[in-house]
Amino acid sequence: MAATSKSTRSNGNANPVVDDIAERAARIREELAALSEALAGAGALKSGVAREAAEHKIDELLQSGEKIVAELSDQYSRAEKQVSATVRDKPLQSLGVAVAAGFLAAFIMRR
Repeated sequence: MAATSKSTRSNGNANPVVDDIAERAARIREELAALSEALAGAGALKSGVAREAAEHKIDELLQSGEKIVAELSDQYSRAEKQVSATVRDKPLQSLGVAVAAGFLAAFIMRR
């Protein structure tokens, strides 16, 4: 899993949405690490207390994850609307960019 986060950071993407997703994924990883620390520390506690602490932390993580997914969905929706508006405003330029991207992808795939 660590290799994946390194590769996303080292891509040098200028896309703020991708950067935001990487940051949020790192935050989730940190929260999961905190959960595992909480569970490790709970080994000394009675099983009922440990279970309640774990369930509470899991609930917090699930709520955090749902919130992040909702925010990312909103960002994706806004980006999609922006791209659609740009294509509608400048159809020939958009077509040219799409053709150039296709040729570039084909050139890279050949090698």
